[in-house]
Amino acid sequence: MATAAAEFFQRDTHHGLVKRIMYKKYLQAYVAKTQQMAYRHPAFRFAKTIIIDGFAGAGRYRDKDDEDDKDDDDEEEEEEEDPKSTWQEEIEKYGSPMIALLVVLQFFCNKLYGKQKWDPLHKDVVSEVNQNEANQNEPPRRQSGTEDSEKKIYLYFVEKSSENFEQLVICVETYLYTFLKELEMESCLVVQEVRDQVDFYVTHGDFLLECHIRNCEFTDFAPPPMPEFSRRLTFLDPCGFSQTPMEQVHQYLGPYSEVLINFMSGYVNRFCGKSVEKIAALYGIDLPARQEMPNLGGFLSNIVRMGENIPAENAKNCSRSYIEHIKEYTHAEYASLFEIRGEGNAVIYHLIHFTHHRKGLEAMKESMNTCSQYEGTFKMSDYRIVREGIALTIGNQQDDADVAEEVYQEFRGKQGVPIGDVETFVWEHSPYVYRKGILKILETSDPPRLISVENEDTEEARDRRRNSYPDWGKWLLTFAD
Repeated sequence: MATAAAEFFQRDTHHGLVKRIMYKKYLQAYVAKTQQMAYRHPAFRFAKTIIIDGFAGAGRYRDKDDEDDKDDDDEEEEEEEDPKSTWQEEIEKYGSPMIALLVVLQFFCNKLYGKQKWDPLHKDVVSEVNQNEANQNEPPRRQSGTEDSEKKIYLYFVEKSSENFEQLVICVETYLYTFLKELEMESCLVVQEVRDQVDFYVTHGDFLLECHIRNCEFTDFAPPPMPEFSRRLTFLDPCGFSQTPMEQVHQYLGPYSEVLINFMSGYVNRFCGKSVEKIAALYGIDLPARQEMPNLGGFLSNIVRMGENIPAENAKNCSRSYIEHIKEYTHAEYASLFEIRGEGNAVIYHLIHFTHHRKGLEAMKESMNTCSQYEGTFKMSDYRIVREGIALTIGNQQDDADVAEEVYQEFRGKQGVPIGDVETFVWEHSPYVYRKGILKILETSDPPRLISVENEDTEEARDRRRNSYPDWGKWLLTFAD
């Protein structure tokens, strides 16, 4: 009989797909933004983007319908990764390391050839790889050698399972080689292998990329150095909560480093009074001695649940408490939270993004807004899809009229409010994304709730078009009482 853990590898899930779409969309924005100065400013031509996947997996998912799904709320989630499945055209159909690789190649391709090139090129690569696997053709022969030239983008994939590690290496090498072959650049792929690590180097001047795959525990992986002008994003998607202790995670957050973590809040809530040492390590909490406090489980539960014990809110409070502990350790300025529920509509986990930069917050909230299945909150539930039959939709779920009402209640009766204060409120203190159309709703309502828009910049002689808020002005807003 198959174990419960083995059964996790027999299917993909709706929330797994949503998680990968969110990750893909954020990566596309992150890579473009962090490489922007490398292309615009010659002095920064080797600005570096570093992407780390701490729980990489095998890179690909098995083709399987969603039938015979079991309840996600009773077991720890894991998605099927099967290297013998069909290669897909949709980037989000792959595992997180392949998503990162494909997004990076897409970025370089767009820069070199324009956006019209990627889709047919990727389609040709997928077609050739599927044909080669169907014909049982030999994998590409490796070109080994030394490589020490400067690169622009560095990928690090960490995977503890030897089997998944081997399959991930095959996935990366197969796609990279075939991709470069389509561009007649296959000689530009150099591979180095030493025991439990494989390194891929693309030496062509238009695809300055390195990909390093490591077969080890995340807790044994040392963060790579951060050269000058570099930016780093780390994605942590563990199968539990014991593999991401604060002692390790906090090393990946800093002024130029971000973290996106799958925080298993449902399990943390369930075991916070039992797995005391592991939960304490997760939050970075120093426990008192047993003789000083015999009921350590109750002590810890009170901390991670933020002093409350409301069953419907406990899992979310565990995540909120984690955010506060991360901020205390790392001084991360911003955090975004996305809730994932299973088929029984109970919380499984929260995706939490930490960054020191407002632009990072904005890009992640845009991704979360695209993937949310609810208005006014970042959340999705397999229950709605599987049990209630509501189709999974990807797109903007925000009603700007609701955002306008929240903005009005915040600034009601205030005069001379800088437009930037409204943006800050929406981005940093609401479950919404900012759109200028929010102000238009307030200015055109009957009666108007935004009653005056004046330009603080007296040297700017242009007049604004009514119900518009162009970037050239320093707009001061007055709201009706």
